[in-house]
Amino acid sequence: MNKELLKAEILRQIKRLAEEDGSPPGRARFQNATGIKHHEWRGLIWRTWGEALEEAGFAPKSLTGPIDADVVLNAVVHLARRLKRFPNSSDLLFEGSNNPEFPSAKTIMQRWKMTELADAVRTLSAKVADSETTAYCDDYLASARLKESLEEDDTAATESVGYVYMIRYGKDFKIGRTSSLTRRSRQIQIELPESTDLVHSILTDDPGGIEAYWHRRFASYRGGGEWFRLPKHEVAAFKKWTKIL
Repeated sequence: MNKELLKAEILRQIKRLAEEDGSPPGRARFQNATGIKHHEWRGLIWRTWGEALEEAGFAPKSLTGPIDADVVLNAVVHLARRLKRFPNSSDLLFEGSNNPEFPSAKTIMQRWKMTELADAVRTLSAKVADSETTAYCDDYLASARLKESLEEDDTAATESVGYVYMIRYGKDFKIGRTSSLTRRSRQIQIELPESTDLVHSILTDDPGGIEAYWHRRFASYRGGGEWFRLPKHEVAAFKKWTKIL
């Protein structure tokens, strides 16, 4: 397919998916739905996915000024209804990366802790008699309170918090999770014949969910298992996060 035909097809598919989903697709959603990979258009037709969305008629997010709290909370309400539960931190990360209309997870987490976010969404939902979302928030808050009570015991706290790490071996990167970076680094050093470097780690109370998020995001770069051949901008994106609690 020549460049002009490919461009027309991509624009058509963007509009189709936006109509189906209620919002324009993120890059990963588009690739999964159409099979058109980013290397087929990036640098050849558009420099960024945002440029493609803009040409399809979808205005890019404004990067100036803070986002109004009600805009953020309503976005989380819509996500909760779609998931049929209150979203966790990895859900916010995934949605922010793949839905250009959704606020970034970093914006949300800088303003609220997860329990504070659930409480704020609950208050908003209760005001408009949205019993469905209110119930999702109640379930999440009850679970969080139970978790907090368990974490009063030091042993339980240690088991619930862990790290999602990135290790470099030659040109490849491993994304994994562990409760002990030192122990896991030693294990990998023993498994591999050459030295490895710990590139970065993220402290989190949801290591399984955060690890799964990065595995999904890096799926197109996967080599085998938890190993990925990553470009510099994706490594930089991982290194932006130090803590997700």
